[in-house]
Amino acid sequence: MFFTNVRVPDSQRLGAVGDGWNVSLTTLMNERLSIGARLATGFPELFDYCSELITADGPALDDRAVRSKLAHWAVKDSGLKYTSYRAVSALSKGQRPGPENSIGKLVAGSMLQEIAAFAMELDGAAGVLSDPAEAGAGGRFQAMLLSSPAMRIAGGTDEILRNIIAERVLGLPGDIRVDKDVPFNQIPTRGR
Repeated sequence: MFFTNVRVPDSQRLGAVGDGWNVSLTTLMNERLSIGARLATGFPELFDYCSELITADGPALDDRAVRSKLAHWAVKDSGLKYTSYRAVSALSKGQRPGPENSIGKLVAGSMLQEIAAFAMELDGAAGVLSDPAEAGAGGRFQAMLLSSPAMRIAGGTDEILRNIIAERVLGLPGDIRVDKDVPFNQIPTRGR
């Protein structure tokens, strides 16, 4: 959006003149930090649930596949924790939040969805129950599964986050865009 003949007093300006992109980027990175840092993955709840769950084949923790999945998510959970520490450390030094927040949000959002689906799968047919009195784990995993798509959209979709990680973390070239330097209102569209 472009404004013509707009004057903003210095007392109301964020950042230096002409530095709007850095202000916007900092705002987005802080948003991703706040979403990613508070996004519960459901791993501690799943681990506790599996520790108590008795399936038709015996205790869930005796199942190799269950233990393998728990180990996989334990590693991811630990990685998220230390990536979050890295972001907080940068902020404490007065640095701008970096792309690690995109990594955290991407991993946490998909992990939440995977964990909730797995817990419901462990419940079998009872996994679809939503009544807290009847549902396994009080319906906690059903609620997680239903809210997980929203978490994967808020603050940037998975695709946007992957592009950020590819370009800013891995240094891969960006997508080819013929309209990159064209103002939005001048991009040709059908029907105009």
